[in-house]
Amino acid sequence: MIKKYNTSQVSSIITNDLYLAAFLHSTGCSLSKVERNERKRLSFVFSGERVRELREAYREGPVKLDMRSFRDSLLHIRHVMDAELGKRSVTHEPHRELAYNPQL
Repeated sequence: MIKKYNTSQVSSIITNDLYLAAFLHSTGCSLSKVERNERKRLSFVFSGERVRELREAYREGPVKLDMRSFRDSLLHIRHVMDAELGKRSVTHEPHRELAYNPQL
């Protein structure tokens, strides 16, 4: 017998709002992955049973949360973001200082 509804399916959302990402993380949603587009802009993919409900609560405001947890989540999201932005497909050499040449 085929199940008509899959109750184990977890909702997910994509956002590039850093503060929404920190809010979702601090309220127990799981950061599934970080996506990078061609403009080097990052989007965070979150999943969880209440992820859509929490996003709507954030948009409608105000929300209650533990500020220490939010701060820790914000630092974590920024660390993930910095690590992702630090990745380069091509290695670059640092610029070399040109020596002053008075004959030019």
